[in-house]
Amino acid sequence: MQLFDAYTSLQQKLQQYERTGRLAPHPESTRPRFLAFAEADLMPLTRRLATILCQAGIPAQASAELEGDSLWFGLFLDDRWSVGVYLQPFDDISMRLTLRFSWEPTIEEHHALLYRTCTRATFAAALERGIERLLMQSWQSDVPCHLHLI
Repeated sequence: MQLFDAYTSLQQKLQQYERTGRLAPHPESTRPRFLAFAEADLMPLTRRLATILCQAGIPAQASAELEGDSLWFGLFLDDRWSVGVYLQPFDDISMRLTLRFSWEPTIEEHHALLYRTCTRATFAAALERGIERLLMQSWQSDVPCHLHLI
């Protein structure tokens, strides 16, 4: 058994309890819940995707701010952070996943990622779809995405 496989059935039960209303998140759980997901599961997956992109010749960097008032982490496809995917806590039941297609002008899409349905697999799939969309947009759009291939 790998570390990531431990407690999977308990996690699934807790998520099911939340979906059915048997378990309600504490109203002050926004910050600790986001940090728990980010540090344990989501950031390692984000760093792995950055490695895969770099190996493909696409500049990518995983960055994070997990202290202070503004919590976020993400994967950016340029050194100015003008194109990328990042997550922030939204409320006690969800995170905000943002696709940033451009910084100037700011072109972003926001999506909710519910904690009760978030697993490593669902997050990895959402992150992969987001990166694919950003890459496709940069290859076929008039929107300046400032991607520089290595």
